[in-house]
Amino acid sequence: MQQIMQMLSQDQSQISTPCYFYSISRLKSNFDALKAALGTQVILSVKANSNTDLLVRCTNFMNDGFEVASIAELQTIVGGDRIRYVNNPAADKKFFRAAISGKARLVIDSIDQLNIVAELSKKRPIAGIILRLNPVVLKQFNNDHPKVRPDQFGMDWDSSCIAIEFCKANNLPLLGFHLFKGSYSFERSAMATVDSAKVIIAEMEKRYGQPLSFANLGGGFSERWQEATFDYTAYREKLAELPPHITLAHESGRGLMASIGYFAVRVRYVKQIENEYFVICDGGIAQNFLLAQTENTLRRLKKPTLWQSQPSYKKSACKFVGSSCSKDDVIGKQTEEHVLPQPGDICIFEQCGAYNASYTVAPFLHLPAATTYIIE
Repeated sequence: MQQIMQMLSQDQSQISTPCYFYSISRLKSNFDALKAALGTQVILSVKANSNTDLLVRCTNFMNDGFEVASIAELQTIVGGDRIRYVNNPAADKKFFRAAISGKARLVIDSIDQLNIVAELSKKRPIAGIILRLNPVVLKQFNNDHPKVRPDQFGMDWDSSCIAIEFCKANNLPLLGFHLFKGSYSFERSAMATVDSAKVIIAEMEKRYGQPLSFANLGGGFSERWQEATFDYTAYREKLAELPPHITLAHESGRGLMASIGYFAVRVRYVKQIENEYFVICDGGIAQNFLLAQTENTLRRLKKPTLWQSQPSYKKSACKFVGSSCSKDDVIGKQTEEHVLPQPGDICIFEQCGAYNASYTVAPFLHLPAATTYIIE
C-alpha cells in the first residue's frame, strides 16, 4: 500500500483507473511461507489470477507447478520445464489434445474423459494421469472425517476403481490422485484428510499393481491463512505418516494471490440523498464482481484506503458505488469517523488479488476493463 501511495503522490495522472496493482514480492513471500508451513509442493491455481504479466514474472520462483482450467491458461504458462496440471470437469477432446501436446499432466474428472485420453494416447505419449476424487471418498475411508459439502467434481470410489482398472488395462501412466474439499476447508479437515489419503494410496496401488508417485491433497486456504491458529508443525508431522515415495502437493489460489492485489477506483462525484452520501466511482462491479458481494447472503462491504487529490477534512459515513447503472453496484462503505472522499480522490481496496479480476461479469455497457500495474 505504501508503494502505491508513493506512485500516486508522484504523478497520479499516470495511473489509469479503474485498475489493479499486483505485488510480485508479496506473492513470493506468500509462496515461500505456505511451502514452508506445509513442507510439500505448492501448486498455483491459475484461475485465481490469470494475468499474463504477473504469471510471467512469478514463474522463476513458483517452480512446483501450475493448475490450469482452460486452453488460454494452458498457453499462458509455456516454456522451460514448468509443470502444468490440466483440471476442468468439462474439458473436451480439443482441450486434452492441446494439453497432451504441451506435455501437461491430466487431472481426470470422469470415465468419459479417460476414454478420450486413451484414444489420444495412441498418437502422443501421456505425461501422467491423476484421478480427481470426489470428497465423499474421504468419509468412506475414514469415518471420523468431518462432513464435506457435496459437489459435482471428481469421481466416487466405484468410478475411481473402474478408472484405475482402465489405466492398468490400457497402459496409461497413473500418477496418483487429486482431492479438493472446497474453499476455506483446509483447517477444518486437514488432519483427517491425511488419514483418508493413507488408505486411498494403499487401495489404489493394490488395484493398479504399481506404486503411485503423486498426491494432491487440495487447498482451501483462506486469504489470511497465516493469521490462523492451525498447527502446521503437527500437520507436517502427520504428513510424514504417508509413504515416502509419494510426492505430496497442495494447491492454492486465494491463499497465494489474495493479499498481493489492490483494486483502485477514482471518485467522479459525491452526492447526498436525504441523510446518506454516495461516492460515485469510475469502476466497480464490472471490473471487480466479488467486491460487490452480490453472491453473499450477508454483504460485508470493505472500506477502502483513501488517497486524497486535495486536502479535505469533512467526515461522514458513505457508500462507494460503481459505474454500471446497477443498484447492486455497491462496492464499499465507511462509517462516520472517516474523511468523506471528494471528486478526484482515489479509493484503494485491499485483498483483491484472487478471483477479483478473473471472476467477473461480462462487459455490460461496454465498460472498460481494469488496467493492471505490476509492483516489483
